[in-house]
Amino acid sequence: MTAHDRKPSAADALGVDTYFRLYIGALRIDDPTRRLIACYVILLAGRLGMRLQEIQHLRESWIDWKRGEICIPAFDPCGCKRCWIGALDVWGRKGLKELQDAGEWESGVSWKNLTAKEREEVTEQAEFCTPENLQEIVCTIKWSPKYDRSARVIAFGWSYRITACLVAFFDELDCLDWNQYSINRLLKEAAENADGVDPSKVSAHRLRATGETFLADASVDVKMLRDLAGWQDLQTALYYIAKSGRINTWKLYHVMGKGDEAPPVVPEDPEHQFPVIANPLPFQNEPFYPVTPDGDAYDEEARRERHREQENKPIPLHHPRDVNLPYGRAGFPNEDQIHYDPTDHELPGHIDRDSDRVETKDGAPVTRATTLVDVENPHRVPRSRDPEPGKHRADWVNSELDTFLDQDSDDSTTLSVIGLGGATAYGTLRSASTIRSRLRREWNEHWVSNGGAAPDATKFGKGVAMYFLLIVFPLSVNFGLIFGL
Repeated sequence: MTAHDRKPSAADALGVDTYFRLYIGALRIDDPTRRLIACYVILLAGRLGMRLQEIQHLRESWIDWKRGEICIPAFDPCGCKRCWIGALDVWGRKGLKELQDAGEWESGVSWKNLTAKEREEVTEQAEFCTPENLQEIVCTIKWSPKYDRSARVIAFGWSYRITACLVAFFDELDCLDWNQYSINRLLKEAAENADGVDPSKVSAHRLRATGETFLADASVDVKMLRDLAGWQDLQTALYYIAKSGRINTWKLYHVMGKGDEAPPVVPEDPEHQFPVIANPLPFQNEPFYPVTPDGDAYDEEARRERHREQENKPIPLHHPRDVNLPYGRAGFPNEDQIHYDPTDHELPGHIDRDSDRVETKDGAPVTRATTLVDVENPHRVPRSRDPEPGKHRADWVNSELDTFLDQDSDDSTTLSVIGLGGATAYGTLRSASTIRSRLRREWNEHWVSNGGAAPDATKFGKGVAMYFLLIVFPLSVNFGLIFGL
């Protein structure tokens, strides 16, 4: 993708107020399931910056509920129509390159610009374009995200509304098995229901740009924005950071000490910069409750409860989207030329079907990993157990100096082993009560102050200086005495 192609995406992002009105428009859709799907797409694309194909293929096995993360895998076996069309494009481009390298086709022409008739000619003439190669492409790389970097982790647990929407969606559906046209038509319906939103300016692609602009507005740095979006380079992120609008006005008022006079970002909810995801109070007609009437929120405990419900359920290793081959599409083989079997797909992480990570249920492969991404882990290193909520580093790490000074104080065997000189040096250090007291105070002041928070630069420098003065120097003197004996 060239820079010229990227710029319109950032420029076409919806402003925060327009996005708010679009969400309200989605809540005016009559059918409950369509309303839920509209909210789902608007939140995932417009606030998490997910691509449409990622939203279409998102399933609950991508979600780590305990950590509040969507883990987009590098490979999730799928034979849906979109995946077959994507494989057809890869197949056709390779065939076209073969003909161009051989001088049998005009150079500089791309597959996407060929007419239907020309595509048929390429797939008929290129030796690479066999039905077997097309099927191999599907079985080895589909579904895969757009770029290698697009296999990534996106946090969502910070928003009660997004969490509630994901729970409600996966309570009803396995995935979004809709095509691009149907999804964009639903979004235009939401725009038609909204006040002051131009339906022609609303699509899943523009919402993805809206999500990246939101992350830029939220002061995410350039590298983090690139990683969250799954782009290949940093330059793309810069286009989005340059597009901030009302948020920049709000920020500048606050920087200049006039925050109480800052014009609201969204007039309908002036207390919040990003009201759709920052204000958890339910909207009228919303298909889920970010906070219930009883005051229960979709917070960390709710996510952990969902994790406990799902952790023992087997994960199907084939995607639940319906298998659908695009027969009749330009260049695609005839029905009698394709002998497709979904079980021919490679498995996530390209692991062997005989692996101890793979089980069989109703004739289909499944796994009991936490998420699909955990299956891809080549090192098979399980995620570390998280400390209980509210636990701080200083609560479960021995950070008091007494622990280190006193743990071997009664071990006479150690003293006998190190010999007379060592015992003398050890005794000198242990008997220096003034130094020990000062060192303990410096330790607690500089290293575990503020409940275990990291020290600032001044404290860090002073702490290092005290460490050298009170530990390194005395030890150097004592070891000099030892080896000088």
